[in-house]
Amino acid sequence: SGWLVVSFHLCDLICFDQDGSHIKGLIINFVHCNWPNLLKHNVVEEFITPIVKVFKGKQEYSFYSLPEFEEWQKSTPNWHTWRVKYYKGLGTSTSKEAKEYFSDMNRHRIRFRYSGTEDDGSIQLAFDKSKIADRKNWLTNFTQERKRRRELGLPEPYLYGKDTRAITYHDFVHKELVLFSNLDNERSIPSVVDGLKPGQRKVLFTCLKRNLIREIKVAQLAGSVAELSAYHHGEQSLMSTIIGLAQNFVGSNNLNLLQPIGQFGTRLSGGKDAASPRYIFTALNSLTRLIFHLEDDPLLNYLYDDNQRIEPEWYAPIIPMVLVNGADGIGTGYATHILNYNVIEIINNLYRMLDGEEPHRMLPNFRGFTGTIEDLGNNRYVCYGEVAVLDDDTLEITELPIRVWTQNYKESVLEPMLNGSEKVPACITDYKEYHTDVTVRFVVKMSPEKLREAESNGLHKFFKLQTVMSTGSMVCFDPLGCLKCYPNEMVIIREFYELRLTWYEKRKVYLEGVLSAEARKLENQARFVLEKIQSIMVIENKPKKELIRMLKEANYDSDPVKAWKESIDKAAAVQEQEEARAEEGVPQTEAVEAGQPDYNYILNMPLWSLTKERKDDLLAQRDSKQKELLILKSKSPSDLWREDLKKLEEEYKVFSYLIIL
Repeated sequence: SGWLVVSFHLCDLICFDQDGSHIKGLIINFVHCNWPNLLKHNVVEEFITPIVKVFKGKQEYSFYSLPEFEEWQKSTPNWHTWRVKYYKGLGTSTSKEAKEYFSDMNRHRIRFRYSGTEDDGSIQLAFDKSKIADRKNWLTNFTQERKRRRELGLPEPYLYGKDTRAITYHDFVHKELVLFSNLDNERSIPSVVDGLKPGQRKVLFTCLKRNLIREIKVAQLAGSVAELSAYHHGEQSLMSTIIGLAQNFVGSNNLNLLQPIGQFGTRLSGGKDAASPRYIFTALNSLTRLIFHLEDDPLLNYLYDDNQRIEPEWYAPIIPMVLVNGADGIGTGYATHILNYNVIEIINNLYRMLDGEEPHRMLPNFRGFTGTIEDLGNNRYVCYGEVAVLDDDTLEITELPIRVWTQNYKESVLEPMLNGSEKVPACITDYKEYHTDVTVRFVVKMSPEKLREAESNGLHKFFKLQTVMSTGSMVCFDPLGCLKCYPNEMVIIREFYELRLTWYEKRKVYLEGVLSAEARKLENQARFVLEKIQSIMVIENKPKKELIRMLKEANYDSDPVKAWKESIDKAAAVQEQEEARAEEGVPQTEAVEAGQPDYNYILNMPLWSLTKERKDDLLAQRDSKQKELLILKSKSPSDLWREDLKKLEEEYKVFSYLIIL
């Protein structure tokens, strides 16, 4: 006789991005909750696959975490010349790659090793319901430490080095799972600067890049967003995001960034009655480019994915959009709830701060809402609908509290009042509906006695036409990417004001440099035309290298505009030039070699440009640029902001008037 020993191992093979880390964490938590002693016997393993691969010629490198890939980027000159491929899911790998993974089990098979009670504590920190406060501190400390490392130029820690064969549960939670938890917050909680979440920012980036003034199907736009902004998730979620940016019914956006051309949902069902994305169209709202100004685009900090420049870390709108359209979201350890505020009141407060005055407190405001909102103090507000008595047995409800949708109100309030229940008798005799897609109108019948009873108790309370709203959870990512809970709307608008004024200073410096460079470029072109007319510069039947040598010896400037843009952001300038060449059909052979002067702006001038009239026109353009530069230098950053606000204010009033019509 003897003992039969049965052993087993639990090995997970899942997607290796942050979402895959979450699935691993859920499996570990499941085992820890039900069979905690199993973890002590080291039965859990994982099979890791690359999340990013880079290729150049016959060279190929695999990376098993994003921090590891980002460290390689920083340490590799001209990394953008490599082909980068992001492996979102297991399906991205080919059969050949899968065979390569399984042929090297030592590299890809990672064991989880139990190291003591700190492992138990780490798992509980990530998943235990009673550890919400600890989770907040955990994520806050993570974002602050990441910010500190970035400021000092230090690499972020990562879990899977080349020699890693085993990891502890503590390291998994604090080095890998924390990346998912932070990403979950980034997806769910907006930036205080532009009021957008990453998915919304990708949609806006695509629309601005395409200058989407012509309508396009929502389903088609979703495909374009996936292509231009490296969106790696489900298209259904993306189409819902596009629809959300275009909705304009009461309780949604105060200023919709996209146009709703078709049925994008109504207040009847809170937007859930939107038509299928393949049947509805959208385009940029005419106000969007006034808010996200074109002249700020070159100054933004653009992100890169798959070696492709995508949306910026955040946009720099001229008003705090997080207060205009509000925000809701639930992440890991944090949730946010920000109410909408009036666009004109926000603009007036910005005017006050530009004049050195204190901003005024603002009540939440929803465009088109005809009820009332009262301040209860302590960041709490009560929102009332509208109800009026018509005669002894009839009353009329013409407005519901914010985000109480018409159909839901009918089913949850009026129907029980009409039909009653075992415990509560019926209190109305009939009701009729006369709604439109934008207005509410219930005409309710009840006995005179019940109506007097309702009036004595308060009609709003009796008919559930009042709700309490709170701004105690105004959580956003601050400009440095750290989670922050703002006590009220005044703190948000003050922080936005300081940042945006600094951004206008940057814009002024940038525009002065661009105008100066453009004037020099035009002057160089005019000089070349004049010297060609006077036969000082002879270019016929000479190789390009000889022409470049002649221009250099004659002290012509290398493309001044290109040089200025490269001094601001070289990678962005290079990509902009490549896109321009592709649009114009210029062959790659005409690209300028690194370190060499760029005289293409002169040598690519058409033959008809070599005339006296063209020379005079170029000089006139130069004088115009110099005059524009003098006007710009005479203005302060505050003046530039006032001009933008004035134009937006005028256009918004027209926009609001047309919406009412």
